[in-house]
Amino acid sequence: MTSTHKIQRMSALMSTICSLSLMFLPLLIIWVWVDFDRINGTLEYLGNEFRPDTIALPNRILGFIFSMIPIALLMRGLLHLRALFELFRKEQFFNQAKTKLLHSFAIMLLFSALAAPVARALVSVTVTFNNVPGQRAVVASIDSHDLSSLFVAMVFLTVAWVMRETHPAGGENAGSGVQS
Repeated sequence: MTSTHKIQRMSALMSTICSLSLMFLPLLIIWVWVDFDRINGTLEYLGNEFRPDTIALPNRILGFIFSMIPIALLMRGLLHLRALFELFRKEQFFNQAKTKLLHSFAIMLLFSALAAPVARALVSVTVTFNNVPGQRAVVASIDSHDLSSLFVAMVFLTVAWVMRETHPAGGENAGSGVQS
């Protein structure tokens, strides 16, 4: 099996994983907001004293919408990543389109990581809004997942920048013989 064939197979697999993620991420969020036990499990950051016994349908819908903000940004990035793997699958390894797609994925991952803490704060307001005064909460938190996503996004942004700068068609190194 040649290296090109291995790249094509792995690219096809990664493209499929991106496609499946695009389908299952919103379904997972819907499931969380439909099943109260799932909602309660995802609201551990609120603490027991602020977690409501029930969440009204309008609050669930609003919570779902706020939860989907970082997911929607990630899904947009996954569309770019899937397109990148499709280029690899078609043996298109050396062109500027790869760099743009990788950069677009990284930007969406960065935006998703930055939006996640804001979305969690909005969800905390939404689910505690109907609580009695003194039992409402705005919980702002940054967790290790957010920091990891930020780091990975910055790595991909840097790789995309290096690819763009060293590509023969652009950047200062255009004639230097450095190729991606």
